[in-house]
Amino acid sequence: MIRQDEEILRAYFRLEEAQRQRLWMQRIWRPETFDWKKRGGPPPMTATKFIRQEELEKLGFGDAHYKEMLRLEEEARAELLRLAKEHPLAPHFDRIRGLSMYLCGAFVAAGGDITRAPTVSAFWKGMGLDVLPHGLHTRGGKEVFPPGSVPRRIRGSIDVERKIPALPHVTRVGEQIRMQILRCQGRMKEFYDRFRAEVDLRHPDRAKMFNMKDALRRTQKLLYACLWQEWRVGYNLSAPQPYAFDILKHPDGGLVRISDFYEPAGSGTDSSETEPEGE
Repeated sequence: MIRQDEEILRAYFRLEEAQRQRLWMQRIWRPETFDWKKRGGPPPMTATKFIRQEELEKLGFGDAHYKEMLRLEEEARAELLRLAKEHPLAPHFDRIRGLSMYLCGAFVAAGGDITRAPTVSAFWKGMGLDVLPHGLHTRGGKEVFPPGSVPRRIRGSIDVERKIPALPHVTRVGEQIRMQILRCQGRMKEFYDRFRAEVDLRHPDRAKMFNMKDALRRTQKLLYACLWQEWRVGYNLSAPQPYAFDILKHPDGGLVRISDFYEPAGSGTDSSETEPEGE
């Protein structure tokens, strides 16, 4: 793995672990800091909870540990942001509405070793976005799910399931990016709206949730393809064009590039308002 990417991955894991422990300890030692609107307030202190706090204190998971996790979380986040700003993908994340420097670091951490993804298909697979061949979407001569469905959607088809599922942090980062696609009114949302209109027209009788996920998946894969190419180019690695353009020699007028996701100059892409909260 390239050294710069490895440092980002380590910083991301430090942040993830510090945040996980901080949230766990916060529920025990600082329950009043959470939103309890539905319950009218934090749960009452009981004898059982008091005993639990005493035993956790003996094990070193007391209030001091909670404060230490707060400090480590702040340090890890600052380190992740610093490293992300120095990455080849940073200028692109800075130009796309909804993609913050935190997401830049998280995306690099999820992508892992870019040298092991010589094609965009390999990168999609590593990011949990691989699909099944069209012929595997039939059962008894009838189509079960449309092309583009992920393997886990088909029950009882052991041979076509992913042998190694996507790692938890890869899935989590993907969900954060999908949330930003739907949430931010920018070029990513424009691509989604265009794909959604096409899917709704092609499958008018299908459940809206499937159409939404279909369009969202297309947008995400297109964005990932552009980022993969810029990532590889940034490290002077080969980055072939998609199969249709590189092998089949289709006219490149329809080729989407990373600049197509940029916001117009002067439109403002303040990502601080849209940075997803890590869990």
